[in-house]
Amino acid sequence: MKNNLSPGIVRNAARMPFLSQHGRASSLAMLLLSAAALLLWFALHPRAAAAQDALASQPIPFGQSPEDVQRKSAGCVSCHTTDEPTMHPTETVQLACTDCHGGDSSATKSQGVSPDSSEYNVIKQKAHVQPKGSSRRNRSAIPERLFTQWLEESYEYIKFVNPGDLRVAPETCGSAGCHASETRAVSTSMMTHSGMLWGAALYNNGSYPTKNTHYGESYGRDGKPQSIKTSPPPTPEETRAKGILPKLEPLYRWEISQPGNVL
Repeated sequence: MKNNLSPGIVRNAARMPFLSQHGRASSLAMLLLSAAALLLWFALHPRAAAAQDALASQPIPFGQSPEDVQRKSAGCVSCHTTDEPTMHPTETVQLACTDCHGGDSSATKSQGVSPDSSEYNVIKQKAHVQPKGSSRRNRSAIPERLFTQWLEESYEYIKFVNPGDLRVAPETCGSAGCHASETRAVSTSMMTHSGMLWGAALYNNGSYPTKNTHYGESYGRDGKPQSIKTSPPPTPEETRAKGILPKLEPLYRWEISQPGNVL
């Protein structure tokens, strides 16, 4: 099955109200002002924009030397101790901490710095990707039962805390040359999208008219719901005999679902 973002809404231009000459001039002025403001923002934040683009396109590096790995993990291991320098103890693949987790490994704790000192906290804040939610700051464990709050967190924070999360796994564990097929299989597994749960519950409670599952859960890199589609689409016989579904759509928001939905 193949992940595809749900199609956007196409607006009908013919239904847009007619603008007067004065209105068109005002709209044009507003458009030019907005464009100027956007250009000014990028001029003032070139490093942030470039860093974000690089993060999105940079694959897991291969062929690194042990020296490269040590250099890129130096800041991390100045605080954290591990039983192995990499998650591949056979050393057939050389990966640094930041290759999978991100973060800033240039932030290094000097010997003798106390974990209770302000200097330690400054180094920690620089090295770690910070969450948006205040309840997740300055703690080593993720709070339980975050539910949709987790989807509101940034890609960078998700990657830092859990590189195996399916929002970021295609660019970490599932990077080309690593575990791409396994990551793809997990992302479309019924244990991931829970389609069997929603299909049974919605049909049995009269909220959806057909037995074939139509809804499931899947989320993109930005935490937004996305559809999952089989490519190429299955034939009706394949759906009937083997249960192969053509697609799963994101669940509707509860307030626009069918009236009388007890779920």
